[in-house]
Amino acid sequence: MKIERIAPYKGKLFEIALENGEKLWLHGDLVQRECLHEGDVLDAQRIAELKQQAAERRAYEYGLYLLERRGYSYRELYDKLMSAKNAQEDAVLTALEKLTRYGFLNDGRYAEQLARHFVEGKKYGIRRAAYEMKHRGLSEEDVEEVLAPYDDAQRISEQLLEILQKKYARYLTDPEDRKGTEKVTAALVRRGYTYQQIRFAIEDYYAWLEDAAAADP
Repeated sequence: MKIERIAPYKGKLFEIALENGEKLWLHGDLVQRECLHEGDVLDAQRIAELKQQAAERRAYEYGLYLLERRGYSYRELYDKLMSAKNAQEDAVLTALEKLTRYGFLNDGRYAEQLARHFVEGKKYGIRRAAYEMKHRGLSEEDVEEVLAPYDDAQRISEQLLEILQKKYARYLTDPEDRKGTEKVTAALVRRGYTYQQIRFAIEDYYAWLEDAAAADP
């Protein structure tokens, strides 16, 4: 099949018009690397190879574009790239392999970022943090590994006390107020803390209140 015309298209893309009316849109680097010129004759295999290379480049550049804006797990990025118009799975898999090899896509690093975000930033308990991370396509192994340092009783106790002091003090004014305690407990369970952790934290909170009152004549 003869190339009738090679013309700039959009950005760094070139439009390759074939004599049968078919058009290819290839990156300028690919046109140059493959030494394509008007009048060249391409057989079916060569055309298929050019289409494949173009699809791989599109998937790679789209993946890089997405990763520059936020982190993704391998699974998340696979789903995102496959949802693109005219996506080809073999091209997407090749792009993901390349992104991983170059260090742009790394589930372990992404897991560490999410652990900090959910545990240190949002103050979630281990259960909620693990759920959110797995929901984003991370493996159970990666999630457990990065959350292990946070699964410390002393750290959890201190974090819960801080949460109670800053967010739920208005509900915890009387140890005998079951309604207030139940409201706080339900909220903290949704945040991923266990009932035992919450019970101990509320006890610590009332002890802190007593100490604060005793210190203030």
